[in-house]
This record gives sequence, C-alpha cells and structure tokens, in this order.
Amino acid sequence: MDIERRIKEHFDASATAITAAAKALTPTISQAAQAAVGTLTSGGKLLICGNGGSASDALHFAAELVCRYERERQALAAIALPADTATLTAAGNDYDFERVFSRQVEALGRPGDLLVVITTSGNSPNILKAVTAASGIEHLGIIALNGKDGGQLPTLLRSTDIELRVPATSTAHIQEVHAIIIHCLCDLIDQHFIGHPE
Repeated sequence: MDIERRIKEHFDASATAITAAAKALTPTISQAAQAAVGTLTSGGKLLICGNGGSASDALHFAAELVCRYERERQALAAIALPADTATLTAAGNDYDFERVFSRQVEALGRPGDLLVVITTSGNSPNILKAVTAASGIEHLGIIALNGKDGGQLPTLLRSTDIELRVPATSTAHIQEVHAIIIHCLCDLIDQHFIGHPE
C-alpha cells in the first residue's frame, strides 16, 4: 500500500465533500444560525443530540455555546443530551435505547427551545423518536444535521424545521462536514452577540 497516496486521497475526498456542502448548504446554514440566534435571544435553549461520533459533536457544540467559541461573550444556553450518563443508562434500562433522547426532550423541552439532532444516516431510532417528541411540543423548532439520502428523518420534519443534509455518502466525510457546519453556526452566533472582530 502507498500510505502517503492513501492519506492524500482522504484529504482530497474530504475537500470534495466540503466544497459540495458549501455550495449546497450555505443559505440553509445561514437560516439555521438565525433560528439558533432567535432561540437564544428570546431566552430559549438548544438541546443537542447524536450517537457515536455525532454524540461527540453534540458535546462539542454545547461546550462552544456554554463556554466560548473564539472570543469572550455571555454564556449561552445549550444542553448536550448524550452527556448525562445516569439518564442515558436509566432510560436505556427502564425503557429502551430508542428513548434515551426523547425522554430528555419530553422533560427539558419547552416552547421556544430548539432541538439540534446530528446523524449521518437519518435512520437512528433514538434520533427519530427525539424529533417526534420535539414535534409534539408547540413552538419547539428542529435543526437536523443529516447526510447520505436523508433516511427516514426528513419525513418527520415540519415545514418550519431545517435540514442540513451533507451531499456525501461516506460517514467519515459527513462527520467532517458536520464539524465545519457546527463551527459556522458558532461563528454566526458569535457575530450576533459580540459583533464583527476588529
């Protein structure tokens, strides 16, 4: 195996996915940022969830909002639903793993909040149930970071919800683009709360 060629191919494929996503999703990322800003400025919070690598992305996004992204600003309300081990294991044990996020949405979600789901396939049962739970709470919006062909998730989204579907088939490259989308959202949220950098 030509290891260096293999590495370059990975970078090239990732760059291709990033470029395609930038062309396809820029207006929708702007719309999602405006939705997040609207939620946060009106006193709402973001509830963020995902599985595996997407769970790490959920924790990452919440941390950037609660603490800081690149510059000092007020703390912003965000909760990463995969972070609570006791709740995850209790819901998984007492109900089943499909309800580990929906149970938290039912408990914590309020009108004016925003659920952010992160999935590479759009088919994770616990993500689908979280979306269904959020849809049952009036004025609780949904942003879905998705990938591949969208899976079942788009069929559950309302016209007011926002889907950011990465036009790629590789799970790894979808996750890489999701990370950039999250940083775009963090940057645009910062622009609202602290203005343009000098």
